[in-house]
Formats: sequence, structure tokens, C-alpha cells
Amino acid sequence: MTDQLDIRPEHAAQAQIERLAVALGDPTRRRVFFMVREADDAVSKDRVAEEVGIDRRLAGFHLDKLVDQGFLTADFKRRTGKSGPGAGRPAKHYRLAADESAVMLPERHYDLLASLLLKAAADESGASRQDILERIGYDFGFEVGLTEVAAGRTRPGEDGVNAVEQVVRLLSRYGFAAQNEGDGTIRACACPFEELAFDDPERICGLDRSIWKGMLAAFDDGATLSVATTRAKGDVACIAEVLGTP
Repeated sequence: MTDQLDIRPEHAAQAQIERLAVALGDPTRRRVFFMVREADDAVSKDRVAEEVGIDRRLAGFHLDKLVDQGFLTADFKRRTGKSGPGAGRPAKHYRLAADESAVMLPERHYDLLASLLLKAAADESGASRQDILERIGYDFGFEVGLTEVAAGRTRPGEDGVNAVEQVVRLLSRYGFAAQNEGDGTIRACACPFEELAFDDPERICGLDRSIWKGMLAAFDDGATLSVATTRAKGDVACIAEVLGTP
């Protein structure tokens, strides 16, 4: 008896994740994809080039590759107010393909994970690997938070800023889909390191919670973060409680 193709929903979803991972292996193409996904309407390669910070020809190359791979669709439309003779060639515009799994798939940051793991591997301090990894995660989160403060985009905790809200904003930037639940509770329903976190929750979840703690310290160095639940260990969401100083 010949084997039949397994098309159960969970296997189809995994296949989609793997296909997208291959398509977005190039960091520039990944940025192009998420820029289009977050846009309110179809976008031109000129807009993509400007927002991603690349040459328009390179933007067009990555956009067309994403069309070939089935993640984007493209059509031609004239600029508003341009019609009739002399209006010129319609511009090519791109939008997300009608594929719900691609729409809902959270952004992954395996490039960030790889860089943090490499730093941990190069550390010769003699501390345990887990302690090294969590320290590196904390330092990364702290640096990201301090950069926000230095750029004037927010203020540290003693000036009245809501530290939890700032941490949620930064976590969402990195793909955690975080929410401020009130009363110092942070809830995250996605993880930028998700597949690896489920394979190795102790190490990877320890790393990303250290990133959370580092971000928090940048805005309120007297606050502490206590993890309540973790998705990689079977919980519905990752939930942490932020406690202020006594």
C-alpha cells in the first residue's frame, strides 16, 4: 500500500511556515514582505524602496520574487488623476496575497536570535551557558530601551512614563504581539523565536524573558518582572507581571 500525502491542517500550517521561512531567508526580502503586509493598501516599489531604505530596482526584484513565491499579488493602476493619452504607463502595485496564514503569521526574528546565540557561544566568562544567554538577552533589551530614551521617543520611569506600555510597544516591534492588560500585566500571543522556543523552552524562553526584563529596566530600574505563564510550556499566552518597588 502506498503512503498518502498527509494534508491534516497542522501539517499544512507547518508546511506554510517552512515555505515562508525559505522565501524570507534574505533579511531585505523579509523587511519588504512585512512592509507590504502592514500597509493599508497596495503599494508601489517606490514606496517600498523609500520605507525599507533600499534602491527601487532592488525593491522591485524582491517584490517580484515574493509574487513568484505566491505571497504577494501585483496589478497595474494609474496614479490618481492620470488618464487618457499621455498619462504614461500604469504603475505596478503590490499587495498581500489572499492567504490567511500568511496574513496572520507573526514576524520572526531568527537573525536576532542567531546573533544573540553567537554572542553567548563566544563568551568565555566561565558562567553557565544559560546564565550567559540570559545576560546577553537582558543587555540587548536594556540597550533597545535606552536607545528609545536617548532618541527622545520616550522618557524614563521617574518622569512619569508608563514603563509597561513602553515595554509592550517595543516587544510588539520585535514580533511578540504584546498587549498591556492593565495592573502591570503584559500578555504576548506570539513569539519571534516561536518554533525554537517550543523545541527548547527553557533556553529560548529564558532568553526572551531576559529581553523583556532588560527593556523594563531601561524605563524603570526599580521594577521587576515575574513570569506567570508560557506558551511554549502549553499555556494559552505568555503572561508576565510587572511589580514596582515597595
